[in-house]
Amino acid sequence: MAGEAVTVACKIPNGLHLRVFKMADTAEPVMGGGQRTVKRAQQDGETIFVRGPAVPFGQALINGVAGYALTSGVPAEFWAAWKEQNKDHDAVKNGLIFGSPKTDEVHGVAKECESVRSGLEPLMPKDDPRAPRKQPHLSGIEVAEKAA
Repeated sequence: MAGEAVTVACKIPNGLHLRVFKMADTAEPVMGGGQRTVKRAQQDGETIFVRGPAVPFGQALINGVAGYALTSGVPAEFWAAWKEQNKDHDAVKNGLIFGSPKTDEVHGVAKECESVRSGLEPLMPKDDPRAPRKQPHLSGIEVAEKAA
C-alpha cells in the first residue's frame, strides 16, 4: 500500500486543508501546583490541500468533473485516516468530498452526484430557493407625503 495515491473530488468552493491527528499524553498544570497528564490531539504528518471548484471570474475549472474539483496524488494511507477521523463531517456524509484510487470511479461518482449542492454556490438570479422572495401577504413600501 505504500506509495499508492488517491484522487479526491471536492465540491466545497474553496477546497479544504486536510489534517490527521493522533492523541498524545501531555502535561497540564493544575491549580495549587503540580501537573496532571491529559490526552491532547496533535497533528500527525503534513497538511494536504484539496482543491475546490471556485475559480476567478471568467476562468474555467481545470481538472474537474460535474462541479467537483479533482486533486490527485493524495497518499492513500493519509486519505483513509482522514476519512475515518471525519466520517461524521457533513461534507463527507453529504457527498461533497470523496476519493478513490481509481480515477474512473471518482468521475463516475461525481457524475452521479452532480445535483448535490453545497449551499455555497453563487445565487442564481432566477428560481434560487435561497434568494429572498416577496411575501404575498405583505404590501409594498408606501412613502408618506410631506406636509407642506
